[in-house]
Amino acid sequence: MSDGILFKDTSAWMDTVDLALCLFIYEVCNDCQFGHLSGSDFVNFMNLKPTVQPVTVRPKENLRICYMVLSVSQTVKPRERGKQWAEDFLQRCGISKSYYDKHRNDVCAQGATRENREYRKSIDNAIEKARQLNRTP
Repeated sequence: MSDGILFKDTSAWMDTVDLALCLFIYEVCNDCQFGHLSGSDFVNFMNLKPTVQPVTVRPKENLRICYMVLSVSQTVKPRERGKQWAEDFLQRCGISKSYYDKHRNDVCAQGATRENREYRKSIDNAIEKARQLNRTP
């Protein structure tokens, strides 16, 4: 059985992305990069599960979504599972792997707009908050 098939089978019943991280990312991305969603729909969407409402990617937000996917995928262990999650999530968003590979770090580039730099900080802060929360005894 291939890793991709096994991932799809297990993702149906277990979460790939930590709940706290989903909620911190929700604060950043809901109604900005994606159309408005309930918190539970967003968590399901992040974990590649069915949602009650269809998820829409806002126009001209693919670049920022690529950075979010890169950052979140790096929190998923094992690493191969994070890569598979990224591919499947991008597919759900209608973003090609080639676009992702080319643009995933653009919001980090020296010439990035102020808005993109702020977005990057928001995503990085969301990941750090989730890490801190998960370290708390």
